[in-house]
Order: sequence, then C-alpha cells, then structure tokens
Amino acid sequence: MASPVATAMTISGLASTVVVTDQVDVEQLAEVYRQVHAADLHLPDHQVPSVQDRLRWTVAAPGFQAALGYVDGRLAGAVLGCPLPPETVWWRDLSSTDDPDLAVEWVGRTFAVCEAFVLPEHRRHRLGLRMTTQLLDGRGEERVALAVAETNTRVWHALQRIRFDHVGDLVPFPGWRTHRMLVRSLPLSPTA
Repeated sequence: MASPVATAMTISGLASTVVVTDQVDVEQLAEVYRQVHAADLHLPDHQVPSVQDRLRWTVAAPGFQAALGYVDGRLAGAVLGCPLPPETVWWRDLSSTDDPDLAVEWVGRTFAVCEAFVLPEHRRHRLGLRMTTQLLDGRGEERVALAVAETNTRVWHALQRIRFDHVGDLVPFPGWRTHRMLVRSLPLSPTA
C-alpha cells in the first residue's frame, strides 16, 4: 500500500484537498457517483454493470490508484484508474482509428481512467482537473486513455483543452451509449 499524497487549496471559501491513494471506500464512492449522475441513473450506462461492480473491478486491478477530492472535509469527487495489461479488452470494438498500433498494449504503455466524477456544486472550480493532474502526473506509463459518453459535451470539451485526442468510438458494454475514446501522452504537466 502506498502512502496517500494530499494537496490543499480553497474553493469558494471552503478548504479543498486532493488525496492520491490506492485505498478507497467503494460504497462511499458509489454514493457520490449516484449524486453526480442522479438525472441519468435510468440509463443502462449507470445500471449494467452496476457502479459498485465497476468500482470494485477497478479497485481490484493491479496498479489501481485514485485521486479523491474533498471539499470542507466531504468527498466531492474522484478519478480512478489502473494500468492496462497486454491482454486487455479495453480497445475491443474501437471504430474509426487510423492507427493500427493504437490498441497494442505492453506493460507500462497505458493508464486507463475508468471513472471520473465531481459533485455538480463543486464543478467550475477545477477540482476535476486537479484530481486528474495529480493522479496522472505521478504515473509512469507513456499515455492515458479514457472513454467519455458522446453526450457529455462538458467533459469532452474540457479534455480537448488539455490536449486529449479523440482516437475512435466504442460502446463499453452492451446497451450503453457510444463513448468517445480519448488518449494523450503522459505526463500532463510539462514539469512533471
């Protein structure tokens, strides 16, 4: 178990902290996730597999790590992921890619962001960006990959601003909406 690393700053007069760790409370994360996605919980993307199952799978993966965002001492968001193994199915059914080597994995190539969410009242304060940056700048992989629902234009545009490239589309699980697959090299920060 790695020791958690924390950084603090203020959001709208409230103390905020980002903690990078490999120890999380899945039920607490699932509760925040349900609050974040309350308007969309009826969609298959948020039902099958359940968020608890997806979180458990991610937490159990070798190399799992998370950045947890706290505002005024309460969990306000998280970014979670793990390294992709050479035999991953992460890229299955990827469409529209121009790079035949994109889906080839080896140890140390790709860190996958599996879940990322921030409570609505704490958006627009860069907490999501802080969590993402602090998590990814500590990683040793060559690149990061993540999938964003095509209807989530707010996150899509934010990721484009930090130079993520759209490399194709896929449907992560049967019945889900199409997701844009995004990739960029690591580290995110030029000084990291």
